[in-house]
This record gives sequence, C-alpha cells and structure tokens, in this order.
Amino acid sequence: MNQMIESKYVGRILTGNYSQDIKNWIKECIDSFILFERTGNPAIFYLAAWEDEQKTMWYEYASKGFLDLFACDIRGLAEVFRASIIDRRIIQPRGHFFGYKYQDIDGNTKEIIPQKELEGIREELRGSSKKMGIIEAVYKIQPAHSQPVWLKDQAIVETRKQDNICVSSGCLTVVSKEMEAEEEREKLVVELQNAMAKVKKLNGMLPICAWCKNIRDDKGYWSQIETYIRDHSEADFSHSICPDCAKKHHPEPDH
Repeated sequence: MNQMIESKYVGRILTGNYSQDIKNWIKECIDSFILFERTGNPAIFYLAAWEDEQKTMWYEYASKGFLDLFACDIRGLAEVFRASIIDRRIIQPRGHFFGYKYQDIDGNTKEIIPQKELEGIREELRGSSKKMGIIEAVYKIQPAHSQPVWLKDQAIVETRKQDNICVSSGCLTVVSKEMEAEEEREKLVVELQNAMAKVKKLNGMLPICAWCKNIRDDKGYWSQIETYIRDHSEADFSHSICPDCAKKHHPEPDH
C-alpha cells in the first residue's frame, strides 16, 4: 500500500482476503480520487463496497467534503448517511421502478421514494443497481447539524465475481437550488390540479327548476341553488336584496 493511500485508508479490501486484481484496482481508484480532491474540485468522490452475502455496505474512500457534511468519520459514514435520507429520487429513463414516478421537463422518468418506504426495498434497489451497472439518483438528506441538502449521486457499480464483491465508484454534487426550484414547481402543479378539479365540479349542464330555481344533483335529489354551489365549490353566500326586488317587495310608503 503506497504512502498516499495509507494515510487515509480505513476500508476492508486492501487489508482483507481479496484478490490482488481487485486490490490494485481499488488502489488506482483511491489514488485518482485523492488527486482530484487536492485540485479543489467541488465534487464529492466516494468508493463504496458490499459483499453479496452481507447486507452491510462500507466506504473504501470518501472525500473530506462528504465527511464534513455529516460530521463523522468514514467508519460511521454509511450508517449516518442512510439514517439522514429524507427521500430518494431515482433518475432512470427505462427499467424497474419501486415508488411514485413522474416525468421531468427533459422527458426522464423519475421516482420518489420517501425514507419510510426506502427501508423496506433497500436490498432490491441495491440489486437493481448491480444489474444495471449504474446509479443515478438524487437524495434529500437531513444532516444532524445543518439544514436539509439535496445531493445528486452518479456512480458506476462493478461486480467482481472472483471476490464476490460489488464496488460503487462515484461522486456526489450539491443540487439544493435546482431541487428546491423543482419542488416549488411540483407544488404549483398540485395546486393547479386541485383548482382545476374544483372548477370541473361546476362544469356542464345543471338541471334547474324553471319555477323555484332548485337544482337536481347527480343522485336525483333537488336542493336550493345556494346549497348546491356551497357543496360543489368553496363559495359561500351572504344574503342581500337587489334594487328591483327591494322596490317590488319593500316599496317606499306614499307621502
């Protein structure tokens, strides 16, 4: 193990019972990430791994920015990161989905998985990533000592059958401004859809009595127009009297 890696390494592969092939590859990856980090690149690089028989994932490498964000060391990073996820949005043009899906303005299909649902399908998500060979997702996280942050995760997943191990090499970028704008757009869309649904309730032909002006509803019952509109909209009524009715029903006395 060279000196550059030795000062930062706390993973398992380089010191474990794995093939020299995977150890050489891990060394090259970590060396590259350390060099990128020294250039001041804002991207947050990481190297995560897990064994097929085990459910536990660990980090072979994590940029300083990653550790600073969660105020922890690399040994506890996987657990702290997992516990901080508020929701996860999978960016996946085609394939298998697990939660609520929607289309963004670029035509990509995205899926929103809240934290409470993420726990139950974590292994299935990991298996899907392994099969596809890529991960592209956005996480909303809540660090213990800061405001919520959106992180975009882009990674390549490699399966080393000889060692029965999977390694995800990727980078995280902060996309809070973009995702907050998207959340606002989604909120406006929902509000517009709700408004349109309320308007539609009063669309079409209304059967109204030519004499008493009562309205027949969908179930065949007749009700006053005020009652019908109040039940099918957010409008309410305050009763008054128009000038013509005032003259007809409350004429001024003759002097």
